[in-house]
Amino acid sequence: MIFGFLSAIILLSLYGSGNLPLGMNDVDNYGGINREPGSEILRKIYVSDSDFQNLTKGNYTYEVGIFNETGESVAYIRINGWYIHEVTVELQNGTLKNLGPDVSEEKLCKEADYLNGTVISTYSQMTGGEFYMITIDTPNETVKSIEKVDELPEWTAEAEVVGSELIP
Repeated sequence: MIFGFLSAIILLSLYGSGNLPLGMNDVDNYGGINREPGSEILRKIYVSDSDFQNLTKGNYTYEVGIFNETGESVAYIRINGWYIHEVTVELQNGTLKNLGPDVSEEKLCKEADYLNGTVISTYSQMTGGEFYMITIDTPNETVKSIEKVDELPEWTAEAEVVGSELIP
């Protein structure tokens, strides 16, 4: 009985201090409470913009962005792109064979079946299309501009941004 009473006191003191273990509180969430990822905050802003909706017609791929909670954020998207697929097949004799690249993953899998092989991995990469930069006024939750760009900036390959959240 005394042990149960002491345990209850310890649990209540941990709960009050915000140090209750096993993710049972919101305090340990990197200083915030139930925070959404920056990419989700940006997505909610730009998908509700009528110019964005008219441009993409719901068909786009998010590429990369920089989230700045107190100022301008930038998101890069791709529209009208397509996927190139490659598959690795293990043949019955144990050797590996790469098939592709091809725009049809289904075609590559049928070819693997024809070879009596088993697909052990697939690789898909988007290519082509057009890139757009979306500038967002994050605090006011509005899209400031949408501009077509020829390619993604160099920093998207490997970037180290201080003071902002790089969103892959």
